[in-house]
Amino acid sequence: MTDLEKIANEINNCTLCDLHKNRTNAVPGEGPEDAKIMLIGEAPGYHEDQQGRPFVGDAGDLLTKLLEEFANLKRDEVFIGNVLKCRPPDNRDPNDEEIEKCSPYLKKQILSIEPKLIVTLGRFATKLLLDRSVKISKEHGELEDGEYGGWNCKLFISYHPAAALYGADVGKKLENDFEKLGEIAKDLNSFKTTKQTTF
Repeated sequence: MTDLEKIANEINNCTLCDLHKNRTNAVPGEGPEDAKIMLIGEAPGYHEDQQGRPFVGDAGDLLTKLLEEFANLKRDEVFIGNVLKCRPPDNRDPNDEEIEKCSPYLKKQILSIEPKLIVTLGRFATKLLLDRSVKISKEHGELEDGEYGGWNCKLFISYHPAAALYGADVGKKLENDFEKLGEIAKDLNSFKTTKQTTF
C-alpha cells in the first residue's frame, strides 16, 4: 500500500468532525504519487459525494478541458484534491472546526507528493494555503511563493471551475489562467522546493 493509499484509507474512515454523518462518500485526492503539479479545490459537491472522486460532473468536465486544451496537461498527470474531504450540507461554508480537523489530510497529501507547483482553485483554497484574505478577481493568474504544512513550493492562483458555470465572464479568465499554467508547467524543473518539517 502506497503512502497516498494509506492517507485515502484514513480519509475514508474519518469521523473527526460531524461532516462524516451526512456524507455518501469521503473524497480523497486522486492522481499519481510523483505528480509535479497538485490542484486543490474547496469542498466536494454533489457528484463528488456520490462518486467519492474529486472534480466530477460539470465542473470536473470543465477542469479536464481546461487542463487538456489550454494547459496542454493530461488530467492523470496531476494530483487533484480538495481542502475538505466531505461535502458540507447544502454546500454551506465549512466552519473553522471542520477545516481544522480536515487540514492534516491535505498536509499529508502535499508532503507525500512533494509537488513543484500547487494550483489553488478558488478563494477558499487560496486563503487557506496563503493564510490571508484574497480576492480571486484581482489575484487569479498570479504565481507566488507558498508554504503549507511544511512544504515550500510555487503556488498558482486561479478561479474554481464551478465559478464559470454560474458566470460567463469567468470562463475566459479561467482559459487565460490555464494557458498561463501551461507555460509555467514547461519550467517546473527549475523550481526549487524545500521540506521544512515532517508531519
